Amino acid sequence: MGFQLFGKEHIAMLTVIAVLTAIVVVIYVRHEKIRHRLLLVIAFLLPIMEVVKIILLTSWGQMGLGFLPLHLCSLAIYLYPPVAIMKPGKVRNVIGGFCCTVLLPATIAALLFPDWTMYPITGIMSLLSFAWHTLQLMLPLCLLITGEIRPVFRDLWKSILMLFVFAIPIYLFDRITAYNYWFLLQPVPGTPLEALYQTFGEKGYVAALAGLAVAVICATQGVISVVRNLSLEPRRHQKNL
Repeated sequence: MGFQLFGKEHIAMLTVIAVLTAIVVVIYVRHEKIRHRLLLVIAFLLPIMEVVKIILLTSWGQMGLGFLPLHLCSLAIYLYPPVAIMKPGKVRNVIGGFCCTVLLPATIAALLFPDWTMYPITGIMSLLSFAWHTLQLMLPLCLLITGEIRPVFRDLWKSILMLFVFAIPIYLFDRITAYNYWFLLQPVPGTPLEALYQTFGEKGYVAALAGLAVAVICATQGVISVVRNLSLEPRRHQKNL
């Protein structure tokens, strides 16, 4: 028996995730000497946990094409380690910007509307999924709050372009195999994507999904910019005194 979206168990889990994320972010911000090591731990735990999941599924005889690391959130496996390893520079800023404007809202959406509700919330698969997405949430928040990655609107096209470049082979894979990575063929029931599908139908769903993705990326950048400006305002005021 699984768990219900926004039921007591789900809300309790989200509360725990929020507290743990806040603790890790505070530690990252206050202890500059361990930042790099903490970033490496977070980044490399993701592929390690993915391997653990695949081993478990294989041992249970359940591993198949539907459990490959091809989800949108799975991009963190391939992008977080380079961000953690690279020194500050243009390439790191582009990849980091994608992580902050695309993967961050995708992670939040995955935690709010998980597609693993068929598992018991305290079951190994459910706990792995929540833990995995919690780690995915921590890294971009740490980089944003410390200012190590500073996404700006003029570079937003790079994140959007990267998203569509990644999406094309996933869409082709879904069409060929009839699997539903990135939810490009159909939405998860009970999520906002279901309303999108019902409104635009099967033929218009992908185009509507692309438009929604661009809107969410722009909105995320807007929130980041507003928060950054608000955090800088007290410093500007102090300089003027």
